[in-house]
Amino acid sequence: MFAREKLRPLSFRNFCFRLKSKFFKSKMLNLQKRINGEDDDRQYLQTRIAIRERLLAQELKDLEVNLKNQNQCRLSIPSTSQRHELELLVTPQEGIYRGGRFRFSISVPPEYNNVPPNVKCLTRVWHPNINEEGSICLSILRQNSLDAFGWRPTRNLTEVVHGLTSLFTDLIDFDDALNIQAAQQWSQNREAFSHRAREYIQRYC
Repeated sequence: MFAREKLRPLSFRNFCFRLKSKFFKSKMLNLQKRINGEDDDRQYLQTRIAIRERLLAQELKDLEVNLKNQNQCRLSIPSTSQRHELELLVTPQEGIYRGGRFRFSISVPPEYNNVPPNVKCLTRVWHPNINEEGSICLSILRQNSLDAFGWRPTRNLTEVVHGLTSLFTDLIDFDDALNIQAAQQWSQNREAFSHRAREYIQRYC
């Protein structure tokens, strides 16, 4: 007969030690997973930024050529070290918005050209497709647009600039309005709409 080994009761101190050891191992394992994940994210981000910079190098050259003879818009890069942060000045020569000076910020994200640039109007304007906060309703700026004019990786900054410029001429969309009040005023009283648009130009441009 083998002598039966007595099971010693686990002391509270040993129990706490084992619990801490398991917790520490689990924590270190989670930390390692997080570090590995962060490394992957960092590498992905660096790759995307490199792609964006390569695309921007060519697209900015194309824009310079395309805008050379344009007298109603001007593109600028406030900081040469951040070519993905652009500013556009649109100065319509005719129509309701003639004489206005409308500034836009164009921020090109690392995921470009899989996603469109982020654009905001910095000048207050009475417009059915631009609200008071500067958000813009324009098909080319939508990644999941319902029409055929939404963003696709084949599109570029020249098309974005053209779309923003056309907002003040032939691309005004009163059926897909962002500023509902402006669209309603246009449909009910066009003279009042024009008067208010001109008033905004005098006050904010």
